[in-house]
Amino acid sequence: MIKYDESPEPNDSSSVRQKNKNYDSRTFVGIIFVFIGAVLIARNFGWLDYDFARDLISWQMLLIVIGLFQLARRAYTPAIVLIGIGLFFLIDFPDNFRENFWPILIILVGVSFILQWRRTPHQKHRGTFGGDFNSSIDYIDETAIFGGRTVSVVSENFQGGKVTAIFGGSNINLRYAKPVPGCTIDVANIFGGTKIIVPEDWNVKVEVVSIFGGFEDKRGSSVISRTGSGKIVVIKGTCIFGGGEVNSMP
Repeated sequence: MIKYDESPEPNDSSSVRQKNKNYDSRTFVGIIFVFIGAVLIARNFGWLDYDFARDLISWQMLLIVIGLFQLARRAYTPAIVLIGIGLFFLIDFPDNFRENFWPILIILVGVSFILQWRRTPHQKHRGTFGGDFNSSIDYIDETAIFGGRTVSVVSENFQGGKVTAIFGGSNINLRYAKPVPGCTIDVANIFGGTKIIVPEDWNVKVEVVSIFGGFEDKRGSSVISRTGSGKIVVIKGTCIFGGGEVNSMP
């Protein structure tokens, strides 16, 4: 009888920290729908001013809420961008402040990149705005904003990570990596996309919540042949007006 390896996650502290960072996207989406429904009911009963209710369920507020979710994921750069854009179009700032809003936002994004890179320079790779990259890393933290790049990971102890695409996209090549038990990749595609390239024998479980988007496993071989490989990766996250795929070919 074949016994598959279902050993629990290793007690390595970095793996525990990574697991704690993977927030449930289904809960986040559920809260959004509950909030929108509650606002509409309150408006219909006259408990909320019509203009105020309209602002609460506007696209600007949606960007702010998604930004706060990114902040909870500790994806600080996309959080700053989304919250900044939402506030700029939602709040009627004075003209003298509006002139300096975008320079301030650009500075904050730059500072977030610097602080995150200096904090863990040897443990993770953080993306920028374009190009190709090859590295021996165990944990990825890739961000693509208005651009894209290809990242090839070489690791015997791949733990997963976070991939964020906002009006851009990334190709994450994991064909030269070996996942550890409990390996999880948290994706957030907002008007963008992510392609994750894995070996054919990996057992990939897609648990991505999609709103006007999608994320699917496009590999062609039978799923049955992968169940006993012991190489299990869970992909969680959210696709909003965006998408992604898992494939075995670049």
